[in-house]
Amino acid sequence: MFSFFLLFLLVGFIIHLLIRHFFKKRNFVDVPDGVKKQHRMAVPISGGLSFGLSYLIFVFVCLLIFYFDLSDSLNIQLPLIGYGSNFPFFAFIILLLLSLVLLIICLIDDLVSLPVWVRLFAQISCSVLFIQLGGVSLINLGSLLGGGEIILDEYLAFIFTIFCIVGVINAFNWIDGIDGFFGSQVLIAIMGMMILSGRISIFHIAFLSAISPYVVMNLGLMGDKFKVFIGDHGAMMIGFLIAGSFVLLSQADEGIYVEGVRPVDTLWCIGLVLLNALRVIWKRLIKKTSIFSSDREHIHHYFLDLGYSTGKTLIIVSSVSLIIFSSGIALALLNVPEWISLLSFLGIFIFWNFFSKTIYNKLMKQRESLQSSK
Repeated sequence: MFSFFLLFLLVGFIIHLLIRHFFKKRNFVDVPDGVKKQHRMAVPISGGLSFGLSYLIFVFVCLLIFYFDLSDSLNIQLPLIGYGSNFPFFAFIILLLLSLVLLIICLIDDLVSLPVWVRLFAQISCSVLFIQLGGVSLINLGSLLGGGEIILDEYLAFIFTIFCIVGVINAFNWIDGIDGFFGSQVLIAIMGMMILSGRISIFHIAFLSAISPYVVMNLGLMGDKFKVFIGDHGAMMIGFLIAGSFVLLSQADEGIYVEGVRPVDTLWCIGLVLLNALRVIWKRLIKKTSIFSSDREHIHHYFLDLGYSTGKTLIIVSSVSLIIFSSGIALALLNVPEWISLLSFLGIFIFWNFFSKTIYNKLMKQRESLQSSK
């Protein structure tokens, strides 16, 4: 399994480097503006396309191995078999194909700046097709009120699922503000999938192999010469994949390929991503501005404005995210009632929403007083 991961990883790096070179040659780059975009140099936005192609190639190879039953002849132990023969392959393939469609549309948007409604229409359309063709939606919400499972009406579930998927897509796109932040949250989400499902599948390995080169290059670990950004197209494709995967995880019939993955537990896997998005939307609604407008209300902006470097800000927000994630996973593993888990999550949001700005203002005043005293 480890050798399989290394092979995928090597191919992933090659794909990332080749596409980065192509984007650099074509001048498909993100240029700093000194305000919102404060990176030092023009950076190719090739990370999303590189991830998408890598992941789809890896999954295609895995499916070929399963279809032709080559695991024994290749002496490869692939743990996906533990998911069972009823694994919803068709819904998963639909998810992959639609993620590719979303990637292409949003890549065009990255290159020529399409109207916002086009991007939103693409997100909604892909969500609708996933629900309709994949035959899955958020019907069972679990025992969120402590009085038995909440089962939604088919049409209500349809609308609610679209809302959730589109929300997660944009929530992931909004955290792509500093190097490493987006990648760290994706890795945490995948880690949550593996823990909740109780196994590491070949699809997890394929995903990690495809995203790891981006994380390494985005953090500048190979030097600024090889730095890349994920781009809106990559952030939205990955957000769609993660949202769709969590729908599949939480709505699978017992005994199909996971056992006991409660819908509320999936919230904690992307806890900081959701909390950041909810707070930003809340603030924009209060200000009566578009929820798609730009501002500096994101969590990483707070720490940057307080004078922390990008590296220190990444460490802080990633640590906060890991604490939130670990708390939720602990509640899941201890089988704490779902309504308690939900209340805990809402409690964090309330604290985040109403007290984070107060704490920020106090810290900012302390910083200004220290600077004035010097």
